[in-house]
Amino acid sequence: MLEKRSTEAEFTDQPDCVPALADQAYAGMTFFNKISGATRAVRQFIVSEALAVPDARPFRVLDIGAGSCDIPLALSRWAKKHHIDIQITCLDHSPRACELARQKIARAGETAVDVVQADIFTWQPDKPFDCAVGSFFFHHFTEDEILKLTRHLQTFVRRSLLINDLLRYCTTYAGGWLLTLPFPAKLRHDVLVSIARGFKVTELRHLFRKVPGVSVTVRRHRFFRVLAQIRFDG
Repeated sequence: MLEKRSTEAEFTDQPDCVPALADQAYAGMTFFNKISGATRAVRQFIVSEALAVPDARPFRVLDIGAGSCDIPLALSRWAKKHHIDIQITCLDHSPRACELARQKIARAGETAVDVVQADIFTWQPDKPFDCAVGSFFFHHFTEDEILKLTRHLQTFVRRSLLINDLLRYCTTYAGGWLLTLPFPAKLRHDVLVSIARGFKVTELRHLFRKVPGVSVTVRRHRFFRVLAQIRFDG
């Protein structure tokens, strides 16, 4: 079981996904990000990257598949409190995600966070970014698609990419199965499929050896997550 990554589709990835199901998924992800330490892991990565850049300019961050933008908003609030100048662009292909994100940003009054609705595989920004982050995003794609996306990011991301995603192990799946028992059927299905589409540490190490001009560090993290830091050497 779970020897290979699943290719099964998630209901929330479908074009006809009803808003109520999408809203449940984004709310659940916000809760999971808080309790699992995912937000903290992204913050630590961004802060360490930003402090390594001596330029007197905002440190530009791209959050890919940002959903309702809970992590970027938390990061922006923390950076402002600690006098770290960052700007975050939240990119998502989903109109519903972008709508929810813009509502949250407006309520929070966070001017350092903006939203772009686009397909990351074809999108080209006006200005380069210092680093990029993908939280629970890369498991939606095949290995070939991940390689294609990474090469695309290399054209406009200067320093690095953080992949913050799910470990694909039987214990992860068993934990997800138990925790999602009270969930609606479609949402529960998507959580379990997400785990089955997740990664093993060795898989990500092997995968990024195929990308010229990068170095990668991959490690297990708490709450059945994997963190991969990909540095763009060129």
